[in-house]
Amino acid sequence: MGGVSVDSGGGGGRKSVDSNVNMVPMIDLLISVIAFLLMTAVWVQSGQLQASQPKGAPSADSTPPSEPPQQLKIILNNAGLRVGVGEGNMQDIATGARKLEELRTKIDEHRRTFPNQNEVWLQPDSDVRYNDIIEVMDVVYEKWGANRQGNQPIHEIVTIRFL
Repeated sequence: MGGVSVDSGGGGGRKSVDSNVNMVPMIDLLISVIAFLLMTAVWVQSGQLQASQPKGAPSADSTPPSEPPQQLKIILNNAGLRVGVGEGNMQDIATGARKLEELRTKIDEHRRTFPNQNEVWLQPDSDVRYNDIIEVMDVVYEKWGANRQGNQPIHEIVTIRFL
């Protein structure tokens, strides 16, 4: 058993104060800490997320545009859809069978008005069904992907952001 003996003398009629310090628990703790540090170092390296700016995003040294871009905003709730560019420009689309056809028409109008705009903001309410969100995203991808060239990925053509 590993230990350290500390001899304090004890001569001259005094009682000897020898003590043994057990080193095994300290060595076990040290090995555990080293193993933990090695494992976390490996996890830090393998757990990194590779992220890049979307194509066409402004760089850190670019100047902001003089007027804000006109992103298409789609608000989803149980009452239907609201589509528009700004708060004063929002138009209601009621739920029903023609909901997606009206959304396609509004997207076409927006694309004719702002041909260089390739960003859509979606703002679903918390009680909106997941399938409804996917349907709206499919319509957005369908409308922007109609003019896709070759094998170009759709996410390079249009960016959907959630608010």
